[in-house]
Amino acid sequence: MALDLHRLTVDRYEAMAEAGLLPERGVELFDGLVVEMSAKGARHAHAAVILNELLVDQRRGRYRVFAEALSLRLGPHDEPDPDFAIVRATGWETARRVRVDEVALIIEIADSSLAFDLGMKREKYAIAGIPEYWVIDAQTNRAHLFSEPRGGAYDEVRIATADETISPREYPDVLVPLALLFGRA
Repeated sequence: MALDLHRLTVDRYEAMAEAGLLPERGVELFDGLVVEMSAKGARHAHAAVILNELLVDQRRGRYRVFAEALSLRLGPHDEPDPDFAIVRATGWETARRVRVDEVALIIEIADSSLAFDLGMKREKYAIAGIPEYWVIDAQTNRAHLFSEPRGGAYDEVRIATADETISPREYPDVLVPLALLFGRA
């Protein structure tokens, strides 16, 4: 027996959230389906705190850091809540929604969500044209770096190890020593 699924639009999903029909935190919308976010462990928390400090300390008014504070509308059926987003400061105001074309970098920290972050999320971000996407793998102490989106994929793919320092392509002077994120420094 085949099931008929009713896929939500972002507008309906947001209306349900405003009406208190969804948890305030812990879900995202992908392909019109409400997806429960993975639990965040101690490694995730450590990496998030250090990453936030590094990104905020180095911004010098060029960008804003959204740490678990941005619901990003990618299309009519997709609204993820990334762990981090670097949004260009130029032209951005607090009274309106951040547009996809204002995002320089999306970062997810994977503690138990690696397959989802490297699969569906990566594809959706590439389709939306997010110029750079990082997945910080807190289990293996590696970072998956994606850039140059084309269609549903990224043309540039690199894996960085814990002894490397990485930088956003748009802000190459912003340094993120991975050893700090993984508690190895």
